[in-house]
Formats: sequence, C-alpha cells, structure tokens
Amino acid sequence: MSKTLITSRDSKGLHAVGLFEVAYNKAKLDDRKAQQLNEKGGEFQEGIMVLIRELTSPEQYADEEVASEYGYPKGFQIRSVAEQVKTLLKHFPNFDASHVQELASGNLPEGAEGWAVIPKPDKVGKNYHEALGILIDLIAKDRKFKNWRELELTKKHLRLANKTAESHAKLNEQPGDFWVVPFQFGIWHRGKSVRRARVCFTDNEFGLGAYEVAVLLLTHPDRIQPNHLNIDCAGVEYAPSAGGDFFACLSFRWSYGDELLVLNDNSTVDAYDKWGSASAFLPQ
Repeated sequence: MSKTLITSRDSKGLHAVGLFEVAYNKAKLDDRKAQQLNEKGGEFQEGIMVLIRELTSPEQYADEEVASEYGYPKGFQIRSVAEQVKTLLKHFPNFDASHVQELASGNLPEGAEGWAVIPKPDKVGKNYHEALGILIDLIAKDRKFKNWRELELTKKHLRLANKTAESHAKLNEQPGDFWVVPFQFGIWHRGKSVRRARVCFTDNEFGLGAYEVAVLLLTHPDRIQPNHLNIDCAGVEYAPSAGGDFFACLSFRWSYGDELLVLNDNSTVDAYDKWGSASAFLPQ
C-alpha cells in the first residue's frame, strides 16, 4: 500500500505513521479493498483530518466532568524530599540519593503540589510490573491493604500510557537511583473521567502509573482515608480480561466495607466526584 498519505517526517510525524500502520494492519484488507482505499485517497485524508481534530480538541470529553468537593484529609501535607528519601532508604538502603536535593529546586509548575521522589523502576525490579508488585508488598506490610487485582498485573493486563512511557524515558536520564519530579496527588483533576483528565494535561504533564502512586502512598500513608479523594492512576492502561482491550485504568481507594486501602481497576470514561487523576510534570 502507498504510504504517501502521511508525509511528515519529524518525530511526531513518524509516530503518527506508526499508529497508522498498526491500524492499517489490524484492518486486514485484501488486495481489492486496499486498492479501493488508494483510489479514495482524498476522502481518506479528509476522514483522518476530521478524526485528528476530534481527538486533539481541548473540549473532548468535556461532558465527563462533575463538581467535586472531595479533597485530602485534614492536616495532610506533601512530604519534603528529605522525608521521602528517609522513608525510601529504609526499604532501599543502597540506592543513590545524592542528587535528590539538587534536582528538587526551582519553581513548581501550575498544578503541582510538591516534589515526588520515586525509585527508578528498573532499580527496584526487572521491569515495571515486577517493581509494582514489590511496592504493593511493601504497602501491605505497612498497613491494612487489599490488592483486588492480584495475579492480574501482568504485561497482558497492564501497560503504560504513551505519554507516561515517554516521560519515564526522559526521567531515566536523571542521575542516581531516584526520579525527582513535580507532581499533584489528584485534586488538580478531581471530578474528571480519566480520559478527560488526559486531554486536560499540559504539554509537560503526564499521568502517574500505579507504581509511582504506590511509592507515593508508601511515603504518604495518610493520603487516602475515609470520605476523602481517591486516586486514579491515569498513567497506566488496564485490560481486565488480558485480551488486548486496554479500556480501563487502576486506582487506589478506600474500601468502606473492609475499612482499608485497596487497589482495583476503574473506568476511564465515567466521572466521579470522589476520584482524581494523579499526575506529574517533567521539569523544564
């Protein structure tokens, strides 16, 4: 098939070509249908441009927002980087934190509430999924906790959102064994569906994944309490059936029946006043 319909060759254009190729291959067109598509190239381009405008509109999913007055527990504060490092070094005593204070400098971007200190996943485990499992075990040792997705956090179930994966690669360029990044704990996007929050992210903002949020709950054990804001992990995409359809996300919330913190999956299309997507901002 001719690939002249998408001609941009900058980094964003090359990514677009890749997305197009994946969609084209999934369509499984035979020779006749492929030729029909080529003959209708103009109509095809118009259709793509309409779809691009729809998917990049700042008003996309605007109806997936509800008013929310849920916030953080009384007296809750974002811990200083020194406090976070002290807690994390208890679990990872050999990790290099010599760079943390230097990186946690400058003004916070709009929406950020403080600096997050996150052990690099590949320092904690063999991959992101193993690192997540290790952090979940640490939380379970520290407090009453239930993982409702136990044995369902594999590569077939869980993957990083594209923007989050790209941001992780940039953060891995930081020295030492910890990422240091401005973040917000969910209130900035409270009342929005996960996909609405993703549309509202600024250029340098990305959703935090379940591993990053687990780290922050380890260093901030008082963040989730009864009748306060729960956390959607907007940086991960979740396939409950492991069948390739990553339509959900993961979330940490308070379980009223069990009176404990739980990890579960959640909708990305429904807006709840008691949930907010956590995010971080690449340092400028």
